[in-house]
Amino acid sequence: MLGTERPDRPNPCERDGVRPLANAAPAYPAQSDVAGLPAAAGRADEGAGGPIDPALLPAGDVTFLFTDIEGSTRLASGLGAERYRVVLHRHRALVREVLKEHGGVEIDTEGDSFFVAFHDAASACAAASGIQAALQSAHWPDHGSGPLRPRVRMGLHTGEAWPSAGGYATPEVHKTARICSAAHGDQILASAACAAAAGLPPTRVRRLGDFELRGLPGATELVQIDTPGLPESFPPPASRPRRHNLPHALKPPVERPEDARELDRAFAVSRMVALSGLPGCGKTVFAKAWARKRLACYEHGVWYSDTGPDLGRALLDALDLRSEPLRDPMATVTDHFRDRRALLVVDGADRLGAERRAELLVLLESCPELHLLAVGRRPVDLPGAVKRSLDLPAGTVGASMLAGFCEDRGAPWTAADCRGLAAAVENFPPALLALADLVALASPQAALRRLRDDPVAVLDSGGRFRAAIDDAVAAISGPARAVLLELAARERGASVDEVLDLCRQRDGSLEALVELVDAALVVIERPAMDQAVYRVPAPLRWLLAGPDAAPGPVNDPAPAAPLDLAERLVHPVPFNAPRLRAVALHRCCGPAGTAGPLSPCRPRSALAVGARPAGGGPAGPIRPGPPPLFRVTRTARGGRSVGPAREAGPVRSPGWVGAWDGTTTNPAHPPSGRRASRPPCRPRRTPAPRGACAMLGP
Repeated sequence: MLGTERPDRPNPCERDGVRPLANAAPAYPAQSDVAGLPAAAGRADEGAGGPIDPALLPAGDVTFLFTDIEGSTRLASGLGAERYRVVLHRHRALVREVLKEHGGVEIDTEGDSFFVAFHDAASACAAASGIQAALQSAHWPDHGSGPLRPRVRMGLHTGEAWPSAGGYATPEVHKTARICSAAHGDQILASAACAAAAGLPPTRVRRLGDFELRGLPGATELVQIDTPGLPESFPPPASRPRRHNLPHALKPPVERPEDARELDRAFAVSRMVALSGLPGCGKTVFAKAWARKRLACYEHGVWYSDTGPDLGRALLDALDLRSEPLRDPMATVTDHFRDRRALLVVDGADRLGAERRAELLVLLESCPELHLLAVGRRPVDLPGAVKRSLDLPAGTVGASMLAGFCEDRGAPWTAADCRGLAAAVENFPPALLALADLVALASPQAALRRLRDDPVAVLDSGGRFRAAIDDAVAAISGPARAVLLELAARERGASVDEVLDLCRQRDGSLEALVELVDAALVVIERPAMDQAVYRVPAPLRWLLAGPDAAPGPVNDPAPAAPLDLAERLVHPVPFNAPRLRAVALHRCCGPAGTAGPLSPCRPRSALAVGARPAGGGPAGPIRPGPPPLFRVTRTARGGRSVGPAREAGPVRSPGWVGAWDGTTTNPAHPPSGRRASRPPCRPRRTPAPRGACAMLGP
């Protein structure tokens, strides 16, 4: 190495007419001169340049400094060997003089670089500033247009390290070297941990953001240490900035422009927005796609995190921050976002308890430039939050979602193929997800034909549709369930005044209606600017009240007054109530003992009909449903066949049949391939309700 050359060689500084520095008596200082320490104390073997005495090496929280001359190869080739040697050794002498003043321990010197360790971060930062000032004020050889001053870049980092074999074997050393390589000439870059440990005033620290350092996991926040009288304007660090932690989607998400505009309008009036929706509606995918497109709006990036069992720990992992001893993780996250304009997406916010929700509120109040998007099945209950729900997808979004579900199952159906089927279920996300398996195995047209015959059996064939509705209903309150039941019996929905009349009780009914809208179990339709109709989506209505449950005339000669809301909530309704038996007899035999239509052979919900309390009491009005389209009967060989349900009187087509494609199917003419039979009517035994149907009372 250059530091081991013989001292009896001619001094190139004198030969070039440049006066040597006063503190550099020998032109080639020995490598054993470690930061001005006595040679015997700095190195164990002075003559051979052996390892450093381990007793002199800092331990514990150590601050490392790397220095390097920018463009040294180009500088050496332009100057030539002798003139470059003058510049290099003058640079080394200046650096070692400052290191001696601030107590730095020189670990290694290779070429034009230094590797130094310090006991405290403040001394390291002072040494870096002192080296840059000394290099700026020193005299350098002229080369044509001016003096050839080497431009030195520096990197600082503080971390836990323990000496070993005369040096350090720790990832903190590699991080310091990467920070130095990201700096520019005359610039001092440091990690945020080093600046915090040094206690520098805010006027000397310029935050640059999070950057990905080559070969190191995660991101590191870099700061620039400014020194009065030295250059302060530099290009961005030579490293890729880390602006987000959003994973790249395996396939393009379904575009939802209207929902994206609604989210933009929500953030225009509040820094916290609660996004909710039913399972399968794609709220998480939509939130990530929306956040990725808003990266340009947030200077310090977009960050996604799931709540997990510990919200503070989850946020630290998402931000690649280290937990601090004896400090709450949320306090570290708050300090990180305090002066930053960023977007935080928290998924599963509805699972947070009251204490964690309060921590989110404190985080927003402490960070004035932070925006929060809380995603969950239910909107998070925080003051000032703007609620947005992913209701029924508009336009062709539902068809695209169904096509995407089919594509995941290996079926080649496009959004155009699935448009009719998606419209039949009103783009209801749980219904789209329940139909995906059938559509993938058969076709959208075959699924649509089966859906017309028996929608509940088709949707709930695998049990996932009912399970999704069970989970959604289990999360709402008792008054909200009662309002949901009343609205499910009305195909065209109801206004606010009608909801109040249906509930028979004004206290709490509007809150229950708001709860249903937040849970995406009720959609709002506005036929006019001053009107609002609240309606239960058709697939949910079929499950709760049956596909043929439409308001009709009351046939009871003297119907009793219906029970009020409070009594229905207090007294659960048993499935084998007398009214259910009366309705079953009415549907099987018809009014006044005449032959009536048999309901379709499928599990029916207790919500399809009214009932009275377990202790007896008056029964509500019985509404006969329309006749079925087909009837399952026994054949001569003991098998089953499906035939039209023909009756002696005029046949009335149920209104829900024509809702599929704008036409009405005549039940007297079944689809092709069906065999007709007219056996005597046999009432089928109805299984007991389960899940959401058992939760809800009439």
